[in-house]
Amino acid sequence: MSAAAATRRRPASHTTLRGHVRRAAGRDHNPLCRPVDRAYSRLVASAVLTALASFVLAAVAALLVHHVETADARDTARDRHVVTAVTTGPAESVDPRAGRVREQAPARWTYPVGPGAGHVSVPAGTPAGTAVAVGLNGAGQPVDAPRSGELIVAEAVLVGLGTVLVLALVADGCFALRRRRLDRRAERDWESAWEQVEPRWSGRR
Repeated sequence: MSAAAATRRRPASHTTLRGHVRRAAGRDHNPLCRPVDRAYSRLVASAVLTALASFVLAAVAALLVHHVETADARDTARDRHVVTAVTTGPAESVDPRAGRVREQAPARWTYPVGPGAGHVSVPAGTPAGTAVAVGLNGAGQPVDAPRSGELIVAEAVLVGLGTVLVLALVADGCFALRRRRLDRRAERDWESAWEQVEPRWSGRR
C-alpha cells in the first residue's frame, strides 16, 4: 500500500494542542473524526497533564529534600560545639573508596562532660602534638560540620532533575506503547473500511 494510504491510516497528528483538548473532551463534532482520533487526542492530552504533574512532583521532591536537609543542618549546627584537641599520633589516610582519601589522627580533648579521645579529621601530614579544632555534639562525640547551603541546594536540584527524568522515561514508554496500539487499531479500521469502499470506488461492484 502507498505511503499516502499508510499516512491516512494513522490517527491525525497535525491537530493543535487546543484541538486535541477539544476532541478529548468530546467537543469536536467533525463528522470525519474517528473514534481512534478521539482516543489519540485523549492520549495527547493525558501526556501533557502527565508532564505538568511530573514537574510539580519534582518541585515538591526538591523542596522536601531542601527542607529536611536544611533542618538537619540547623540541628547539627545548634548541637555542635568547637573545642581545641591535641593529636596524639600522626595523620593517616582513611576511606580510600571511590577515590576519596581523608586524613585522620588520634586526638584528645577536654569537654564539659569530661575528657574525650578519638580520631578526628586533620590536614594531610599533621604531626602528633598539633592543636586542631574539633566539632563535638552534646555527648562529647566528634561530629562533622553541617552541610553548607550550596550543597543542600545542589542536592535538591539533583533530586528534582532525577525525579523529572524518571517520570519522563516512564511516561514516554507508556505513551509509545499506547500510540503503537492506536496505530495498529487505525490500520485495522482502515483496512476494514477500504474493503467496503474500494469495490465502489474502482467500479468493480
